[in-house]
Amino acid sequence: MELKVAAVQCKVGSETSFESAERLIKSGFDRGVEVFLLPEYFSYTPGGVDLKKSTETLEFLRRLSFDYGCVVAGNAVIKVPNGRGYFNALHIFESGEIRGIQEKIHPTKNEKELGIREGDKAKIFKIGKVNFAALICADILYPEYCRVLAMKGAEIVFNPVVSVEKSELPAQELRHCLYFTRSFDNAYVIIKSGGPGVTMLGSKTVGRSLISSPNGIEAIYTDEKSEELVHCVIELDKLRKHREVNYSLFERNIKAYEELLKRKF
Repeated sequence: MELKVAAVQCKVGSETSFESAERLIKSGFDRGVEVFLLPEYFSYTPGGVDLKKSTETLEFLRRLSFDYGCVVAGNAVIKVPNGRGYFNALHIFESGEIRGIQEKIHPTKNEKELGIREGDKAKIFKIGKVNFAALICADILYPEYCRVLAMKGAEIVFNPVVSVEKSELPAQELRHCLYFTRSFDNAYVIIKSGGPGVTMLGSKTVGRSLISSPNGIEAIYTDEKSEELVHCVIELDKLRKHREVNYSLFERNIKAYEELLKRKF
């Protein structure tokens, strides 16, 4: 069984972000791509949280998935139900219907200052015969949380990101190795999608989109400052075989992990 997937490296934070995204998705649809992921906050221009833009974004995602008969995933800021603040949540649509919503588990300091709250549940969304999940941007930096998704049966993991042009983190040129490691350890494919442009707070961003699997980096951007569609074919049978032989998913000495539940050591 094969599945064609793509990271949509569209313009971010621009009045033409919708246009950029749809153009790339159409080009992917024409090549037989079935699953598309857009960058985190791709539609939000500088100025902070904009719930009107959220409504427009969700309708845009729904319409694209309906028009092209495919899976389209993208982030929108939504109000916390019966509470204060917002969630930065990935919304997954298939053929015009919502199939899943995953809240970001680890908002950044800047997001928290904007009122973004933490999600608290790792979710699996079964679409067709495939188990989808999400690691929203910084969530991928937490290996223990990545493992939870694997234990729950994730096969294709969406990773929408904001990749700032200049980062304080080291080894930028080797960052793709982290994605291969997460895929190898957890026996799932990761679709990472970022885009060139600007964040809600005015920081410059770049793409650095890629798709990783237990076999390596399946596809990667050619120019971090340009619009492009990063896509490939995933062999699900091979992916599931890797899961069967990856004994670290099932054989664990859980007593040694009890300290992870403590806030401080």
